Parts: sequence; structure tokens; C-alpha cells
Amino acid sequence: MARFQLEGRLQVRDGERSAVVGVDWQHTVERDAWLFTGPLGQGLASIESRAGRARMTLSDGRRVEADTAAELAERVLGVSAPFAELPLWVTARVREGAEVRELDALGRPRQVIDRGWIIDYIEYAGEATDDLPRKLEVHRGDTRLRLIVDSWNP
Repeated sequence: MARFQLEGRLQVRDGERSAVVGVDWQHTVERDAWLFTGPLGQGLASIESRAGRARMTLSDGRRVEADTAAELAERVLGVSAPFAELPLWVTARVREGAEVRELDALGRPRQVIDRGWIIDYIEYAGEATDDLPRKLEVHRGDTRLRLIVDSWNP
């Protein structure tokens, strides 16, 4: 999908550390923008990423820049996150070279392995073959990301 917007909740676990945040993500071919919020809806951080440039703005106004969103997350949060692949994974699109391990009864991915990451599609938003995922989990080693999508705006 060239463009989408989703709102949901993201749980990130990396070894001993764990965090749950709200997420509002706007994706286009040229740009990704994520707003992460706390349990009461207050903004914790935002990330804007374009080709060759990513910037994180923290709630206190500090800004951190890097070449990619993944590099930012690693540097600031200490979490290895596959930001470049996420647009494909959250929309259940399988990249060429990825291994589809399991399909559901409608032929949609249930489990995919891509670049060492395991993507489990736990639930879809509906029963149509083109419905988008509602719950998915992405993990590799100690890093685990669980996304629950509350609303899609494709």
C-alpha cells in the first residue's frame, strides 16, 4: 500500500525492558510519521522519516537526528526495530524473498519470516481476503513488538 494511516497500541519488549504506547502512524511513499503517546494520551515522542533522514522529537522538545528511523530507535531507545520493513508487514504484504510459513483459511499470511524477523498475524480486521491485520507480533531474539490496530484509514 502506497499510503495508509493507522491508530493503535504498541507493546515493545527488549530483554528486561518493556513499554506500551499509543501510536498514530501516517505512511506515504515519501514519508513516515509516528506519534507515540502515553496511557493518558500525552505525547511522548514523534518520529518523522524520509529517505536518508529521520528525526525524533521528544516530549521535552529535544530533537535527535539520524539517517534512518531504525538507527534513531537504536540510539535513543536502545531497541532494535525494523522500521523499513514495517509498512509491508503491518499491511500483510510479503516482500520477495520472505518465507511464508503459514496461511489462514482465506489464504492470508498467518506467519512470515523476513530477514530473520518472525511476523505472526494473530487477527485480521474482518473476514474478507483483503482485510488488513488487526493484531500482529514481530519478534527476533529478545526483541518483540506487538501491534493492535484500533483503526485503519487506507
